[in-house]
Amino acid sequence: MSNYCFLTPILPGGEELMREWIRDESINNVNHDRVFQIAGITREQIWIQRTPMGDFAVASFEVEDPEKAFEVIGKSTDPWAAKFRNLLFRAHGVDITHPLPMNEQVANWDVTEKIRV
Repeated sequence: MSNYCFLTPILPGGEELMREWIRDESINNVNHDRVFQIAGITREQIWIQRTPMGDFAVASFEVEDPEKAFEVIGKSTDPWAAKFRNLLFRAHGVDITHPLPMNEQVANWDVTEKIRV
């Protein structure tokens, strides 16, 4: 598995929508778990990054194929996935029903590769 991180702007009112969604639709929710497992996501972490340019949601997924994961969630007919897509659009202005440009990794430092015995 690899760690895939991305950020999205938080639109006005979006932080409240995010927090409600996480509380009501993500944590300990079998529908969330089912859709994410089908998409190949094994771990999800979300942070809020406050900046002078506005607030952003920073998401981290543990996933083997992030492009496939977004495609699965973006095209899923599962009712939970449809509600999730709606939340992403209302809170962040992101429409994952269309392919998203994937991040380009430009560095990968790993201390375990530096340690010599």
